[in-house]
Amino acid sequence: MYFYGISGSNKIGGSSYFVKLGDRKFLLDMGLDPNLPGVYPKYENLYRKKLLTSMGDLDGVIISHAHLDHIGSLPYILKEGEKVPVITSKATKVLGKALLLSAPKESDDYIEIFKKDEIEKVFSLISPKENMVAQDYEINLYDSGHILGSKMVEIVTKDERVLYTGDFSLKNIITAKKMPLASIKSPDVLLCEGTNLTKNMNSYINERLGFIRYANKVVAKGVLLVPAFALGRTQEVVCLLKNAMKSQLLKRVPIYVDGLSVEISQLYNELGVGVLDEEVKIATNRFYETMDDSPKIIICSSGMLLKNSKSYLYAQKVLKNENNSVTFVGYQDKRTPGFKLLYENSFNFKATVNRFSFSAHGDEKEIFQLIDRLKPKKVVFLHRNLKEQEERELEKRLTKIYGKNMQFYFPKDGEELNL
Repeated sequence: MYFYGISGSNKIGGSSYFVKLGDRKFLLDMGLDPNLPGVYPKYENLYRKKLLTSMGDLDGVIISHAHLDHIGSLPYILKEGEKVPVITSKATKVLGKALLLSAPKESDDYIEIFKKDEIEKVFSLISPKENMVAQDYEINLYDSGHILGSKMVEIVTKDERVLYTGDFSLKNIITAKKMPLASIKSPDVLLCEGTNLTKNMNSYINERLGFIRYANKVVAKGVLLVPAFALGRTQEVVCLLKNAMKSQLLKRVPIYVDGLSVEISQLYNELGVGVLDEEVKIATNRFYETMDDSPKIIICSSGMLLKNSKSYLYAQKVLKNENNSVTFVGYQDKRTPGFKLLYENSFNFKATVNRFSFSAHGDEKEIFQLIDRLKPKKVVFLHRNLKEQEERELEKRLTKIYGKNMQFYFPKDGEELNL
């Protein structure tokens, strides 16, 4: 197998990888990098390296899930690649289209790359499928446990078997199906995400219980604002809170959803995952201006308080009262208002600011568990953000654990591997 990391190999964002098995050519994911607004992966390098003469040379594009860093540049395929099969799940098609069309509403900082008609057209070309059998290869998708519709990708030829994890988690979460680890065959090459590669996260159950206990304390007197990613994190938090109230672990107070989180939660309902019901209120227009400080919970996007997003507008009011709290449940980029509020103390506020980890990415323990179970011959770590020294030390550890029969690779963006 030939591998070329277009983007997202040694960074988190803009994931897109070119693989060639025999004469067959595929793209795994076509994402955007949220830290590089207005820029998509350097697909022109595929032509410069003579890997493709046009996007139409591809045998398929396979999208693992609907987060923008994995699907955001899909309309680029329209450049002479309209007839290329796009393989993904039904939920990814529905949710990905909504995200691309709605992203400009989320923040003033968003730079629109693709026009509405391009987005509409590329998604109209997708006929969702979770397996594809051709004359000399087979593609299978398996649940990855990350968000609704997220999939691992298996490509099988007569000579080799490759498995791309996309973003995955072995944890039991409420709103996504768990990975069927026992039914996945051992691959020759494992293309594995490494978001939390050197981290061992706190127990997911303990983190959830801690969040519920903290929420109870806040809503005894005030407002709990939870900035959350519109896709995946919002729905998980809403369902967790509803379950906690039903089991009397959490005081019953109004739950409000606002921002792009509303549209995505409505789509979850349509896709069979009940998020919005009589217990959850959709915030009225400009609710952030008229709301009082009576006990309530508000979950809304953006998860990083991007400027002029709904969560940013709510935070300006919530932060003024010492009984209130702004509590984060996701990653904060260093350049965002969320990071500055949480870590830099550069704001003047009275409310409490807190954070809990709801990561739906496998940590070191889960990644090792995946490798233990699958026993691949070669492992390529992608979607990672490590220093070179950390990678060298990790490679030594892995070689010590698994021996020289298993090889490990840490490619940079633009690097080629013949595996």
